[in-house]
Amino acid sequence: MRYILISECMELLMKNNFEVSKPVNRACFDILAKRDDIRLVLKILKNIDSFSKEQSSELKMLSKAIRAVPLIIGARTRNAPMEDGVVYDRYNIKAVTFETFKDFLEGSPPIVYANRGGFFVKIDGETLKRVREEKKISVGELAEAVGVSRKTIYKYENYSANPSVDIAIKIEEYLDAPLVRGIDLFEPIDEDIEVNKEIDGLKKEIINFLNQLGFKSFPLERAPFDAVADDKKEILLTNIDKEENIEVKKKVYFVREIAKLLEAYTLLVLEKKEREYKNVPVLSKKELEDMNNAMELINYIKSIINH
Repeated sequence: MRYILISECMELLMKNNFEVSKPVNRACFDILAKRDDIRLVLKILKNIDSFSKEQSSELKMLSKAIRAVPLIIGARTRNAPMEDGVVYDRYNIKAVTFETFKDFLEGSPPIVYANRGGFFVKIDGETLKRVREEKKISVGELAEAVGVSRKTIYKYENYSANPSVDIAIKIEEYLDAPLVRGIDLFEPIDEDIEVNKEIDGLKKEIINFLNQLGFKSFPLERAPFDAVADDKKEILLTNIDKEENIEVKKKVYFVREIAKLLEAYTLLVLEKKEREYKNVPVLSKKELEDMNNAMELINYIKSIINH
């Protein structure tokens, strides 16, 4: 079922004018997609509760580095099928059904989100206050009419709380005004991502040196590349290995296709480089250590791919 869902998501994205990567096996993401300034990192799951905290951390790190929005497309939670038109949350990453995603791309955003205690909606607090005051309805009157406290109404107006679906319907009916806001699935995550992954050996040395050059580098375990580096201008997808072999070569060419979609650069760093590579930026560890800054490294990569 998961592979069918991946295929359907790819078809849906292409139908809506996204460029779409080939699916990625055994990674923190399944699909990358891009349309204009929108970049998406999608994870497709049958059961969204199978998504671990470690996977979410990598997905969020990757998304931040490539300036993308992470999104989970799923079919069920541990206890029940997911409902269409509802946004779920897994470690601060939005999760929706295929149908909800399809409706959003076609211009109908979801309005309900699931949280502990039930289903809730986001309402326009400023409009709520303005309409209430225009109709000369006091906070106390509205609170009594819909069955909540005065303090709760103030929270709705100040965006510090959101009502349940039932309460939102009562407020809209009492004020005779639309207040519910759609949920933007493409809204970037506002979260500071801490890199606390334990790495050692060659990967640690290379990532530390990329940081010294001026990049902000994130190590990845569940991706076709070992690190993603960002210097606020350019994105660098980096593979790190001791020596070249068939698997490394396959991975590098696959990552090159992902980089084209993201308008990013790729780099393969080997402990020992035994030959030059045509149109593939490859450096030995020593050659990388001879670089002085991020710009020099990017210019070297450009000279190889434009040769």
